[in-house]
Amino acid sequence: MRKQLLVLSLSALMLFGCGGNNQQQQTTNTDAAEIKEEVHEAPVLPVYVLSDQYGERFLLQTYFDDGETPQPNDSLKNYKYIIYDGKYYTVSFKGVQLGDKEKNSGRDTYYNFDNLSGWLYEMQEGKLLENPENEYDAIWDAALLVDENYKNTSTILDLKNRENGMTKVVALSDDLQKAFENKYGRKIITSCASAVFGDNSEYQLVNVQFENKGDDALGVTALVENGEIKAVKEFPATYNETSTWRVDDGGEFYGLWASLIVMEDGTLTIYTSNSGEESCNYQNYVVKGDALCEGNITASYYHFPE
Repeated sequence: MRKQLLVLSLSALMLFGCGGNNQQQQTTNTDAAEIKEEVHEAPVLPVYVLSDQYGERFLLQTYFDDGETPQPNDSLKNYKYIIYDGKYYTVSFKGVQLGDKEKNSGRDTYYNFDNLSGWLYEMQEGKLLENPENEYDAIWDAALLVDENYKNTSTILDLKNRENGMTKVVALSDDLQKAFENKYGRKIITSCASAVFGDNSEYQLVNVQFENKGDDALGVTALVENGEIKAVKEFPATYNETSTWRVDDGGEFYGLWASLIVMEDGTLTIYTSNSGEESCNYQNYVVKGDALCEGNITASYYHFPE
C-alpha cells in the first residue's frame, strides 16, 4: 500500500487571494518627542497539525533532506493558537523536530509522532486530553494552527449537534429528501445532516448517497439553509462493492463532516474531515454561487494500522 505523504509549503499556500505583507507603521509619542517604530506581523494562513497522544505537542509536518540543518522561517513563529473541537488554545513555537527515519513507520499518528519530522509547537498550559484511559485513548483528529490575525477576524460558529466532543447525526426531513431526489432524478439510499449550525439552527451540512445508475455512483455533500439546498459538492464515482469513494468503504458514501465552521471576514468557511479505513483527509470549503468549492487549506494523514 502506498504511503500518503503530506508536504506543506508555507510559501505556496494561498487562499482566494488572501494574505499579507510585512507592514511597518511609525507612531509619534509627542510627550517624549520621539518616534517609535511598530512592526506588525504578516498574517499567515491556517495549517493542519498532527497531535501527540495527549494533545500537548503538535507537529507541522515537513520533510527534510538528509544532512539538512533546517532553519525556521520567521512566519512559523507567528502561529499562536490551535483550534480543536471549536475552541482556541494558546501554543508556543518550539523549533525543529528531525524525527527518526529508521523508526518512522510512515504513519501520521500519535504513536509515530516522535519519529516524524517538522516544526514543533507546544501547549502553553494543559493538555487536550488530561486522563487517557488506555494507550488507544488519544487525540486522533488534526488541529488547525492559526495566528493572532485569524483569531481577531474570524468567528467560530457553534455546532448545535455536537456535545462533549461527540457529533449527533440528524435525519433529513421528508421534504428535503424529496428536494434532493427531484434535483438529481435518483432515489436516496442514505442521508443525514452531519452538522447543524446558525443562530436558529437554520443551516445544515448534509450528506446524501443515491441509488446507482448501472455502475455510476453518486454522493453529494450540500449546504442547506432553512430546508433549501443552497450549494453542493458532487462526488461521482464508478461503483465498486469494496472501494468506491475510499479504500474499503464497502460502496458506502461517508461524505464530509464539519470539524470547524467559521465566519472569516464575512465569508462562511467550512473545515471538513473525510475519514476512511486508511487515512483521513482535511479540506476547507466556501460557497461560490450554488457550489461548495475547495479552498487551499488541506492535509492528508495516513494511519493504516501497522
